[in-house]
Amino acid sequence: MLAFVHIEKCAGQTVHWILRSSYGINHCDILPWQGYNAMAPLDGFTATDLQRLRSVYPRLKSIAGHKVRTYTDLHKAQPDVHYFALIREPLRRQASHFQFLKERRQLTISFEEWVHTNDWGANWQTRMLTGTDDVNEAVRILEKKQVLVGLVEHFDEWLLLVKGLQAPDLNIAYERKNVASDKTLANQLLADKHSRAILEEQNQADLALYHYVKNELYPSWQQAYGPRLAEDLQQFQSNRGQFNKQRVLQSRLYRNLIYMQALRWHRLRLRKSVREVFAPQTWKFQESQQASRDG
Repeated sequence: MLAFVHIEKCAGQTVHWILRSSYGINHCDILPWQGYNAMAPLDGFTATDLQRLRSVYPRLKSIAGHKVRTYTDLHKAQPDVHYFALIREPLRRQASHFQFLKERRQLTISFEEWVHTNDWGANWQTRMLTGTDDVNEAVRILEKKQVLVGLVEHFDEWLLLVKGLQAPDLNIAYERKNVASDKTLANQLLADKHSRAILEEQNQADLALYHYVKNELYPSWQQAYGPRLAEDLQQFQSNRGQFNKQRVLQSRLYRNLIYMQALRWHRLRLRKSVREVFAPQTWKFQESQQASRDG
């Protein structure tokens, strides 16, 4: 099974479409069963979550999402899980992320407020991939789990590596999705000395990991592919093709009509269970308060 770790602003939406196009109703863009509000930022999709998902997707071939993490216990439910991910030059990624939140999510706070008040911005790529800011530990996890980490600037080549080394049945024909047409704000942050210094301070681990992937890990995957890589890349780029729109539609319909309904029912049951646990305590508290007033 393929497991795509979707890091924000690293071409992830295009990869989601590729997986839908390849596997149709056997692909799932996962969401946390318990809801995002019940999770800490670094909580990830677990073996228990995957086992529950298989009741909805019995022939599951791939998953993707922001909660797919290499450091959880997915291997207990799927021993042959193949992780893959994309990373980006860290300063550009974080600047692009801030612009996205300002323009698409109506973020109202300033850049400095954002970087110092949210708990998922600093070294976000390293933490998303490995759950730690310790670069040595991050490298150990990536090597142990054999995570095929690519670089956004080598997107087409990385797709060939994933297909050639992990998933021969992957349909890598694609059109780009969710690409920012205006990068003005991100470029301003990168050009300004003060904001750039903040970005550098925020991303020391990410910068170290990026250079490790660029100079050591990614070249090892290129070497594993073999001498035809340049030739295959040229051929692929001359005709990237298009998504299998029928499979994309099937994937989205199945997700919306089946998976999302199962997700809603599960969350409702969780909320009901929580109410049942806390209701007696609430009743006792209210009773004691009433007794105090009566006394």
